[in-house]
Amino acid sequence: MNKYFIIFSFWFFILLVISMSPKKHGLYIHWDIVKQSLINHPELTIIDFKTGISWNVIVGNENILGSFHADVEPKTIDDLKKTIEIWGNYSWAPRSVLVNMPDGELVAASIHNMPHAGVEGEPYLKIVNKRTGGYGTGINRDYVKNNGMSGHVCLHFYGSKSHKTKKEDIKHQDKIRIAANISN
Repeated sequence: MNKYFIIFSFWFFILLVISMSPKKHGLYIHWDIVKQSLINHPELTIIDFKTGISWNVIVGNENILGSFHADVEPKTIDDLKKTIEIWGNYSWAPRSVLVNMPDGELVAASIHNMPHAGVEGEPYLKIVNKRTGGYGTGINRDYVKNNGMSGHVCLHFYGSKSHKTKKEDIKHQDKIRIAANISN
């Protein structure tokens, strides 16, 4: 009985220490600076702030310097499966994330998981019909092929904006502040 109490006490202490450890936060860096590191379609590692699950994405923007935020896609089908595990399905709901940038910096960000504006089986930037998310006919914004997803999802950073409204998305900006440990 005493042996079990010692084992239980040990593991209880370990779990208590882990739960009290400070959560890692990302740097709060403005989009105008971040996008300089995203030229030439780099691979990024995204870490979900709540679960710690990580996956890899590829930046797909044609002209990142002229973009309002990063359009990204899971690198592989396995990366896509991780996003489905986190959200439960495809979703516009933004989540706080940390982004491991090409230079090794960990930056606070926000991402949703609703693929849109693309067709997996068609060439990137070709005019196509029936783009995902109800986007109809237009330029195919699906850069990464054979990843199981048609289109891309949006990765926002401090100061980034929606392509549609050309304004900051408040929900994304709130999630970014959480990932950066900045009070509203």
